[in-house]
Amino acid sequence: KAIANFFLDKAKNAGEPLTQMKLHKLIYYAHGWFLGLTNEPLIDEELEAWQYGPFVPSLRGEFRDSGANPITRPAVDFDLFTEDIIVPTVKPDDSKSISILDQVWKVYGGMTAAKLSSMTHEQGSPWSQVWKDGYRGIGIPNSMILNYFKHKATLNAGKF
Repeated sequence: KAIANFFLDKAKNAGEPLTQMKLHKLIYYAHGWFLGLTNEPLIDEELEAWQYGPFVPSLRGEFRDSGANPITRPAVDFDLFTEDIIVPTVKPDDSKSISILDQVWKVYGGMTAAKLSSMTHEQGSPWSQVWKDGYRGIGIPNSMILNYFKHKATLNAGKF
């Protein structure tokens, strides 16, 4: 949710609406590049293959009310002990994550959701390797995402 809120803030500051589909693709690319460059996962949840590309299951539920419309609120958590609503954020001292997230926004943030979705469907992509027509929600293993983005990083001299 912190990563989602990072991109939602970027979009808001740019005056650019962010739909659920585009948000999921940005998180996919951020997670993929983070894995490929650091060998560590950015998010602790397995991405799933859906018709229009990779999705983060918990965020699908979080923003279900937005449908295909722009998201107008941050992702939130609820603290059961204090009954407070918490807006998760990326820690300001997490420079490694922020650096990669900023670069993902710079490279992919201006692309449409449809363009990002199309890119996730490229032959050999992790999504294309697990997608079975009509079977949504198939997990995309981190190992597959890591190998794909590590290869892309090698081809691009460690940059994207």
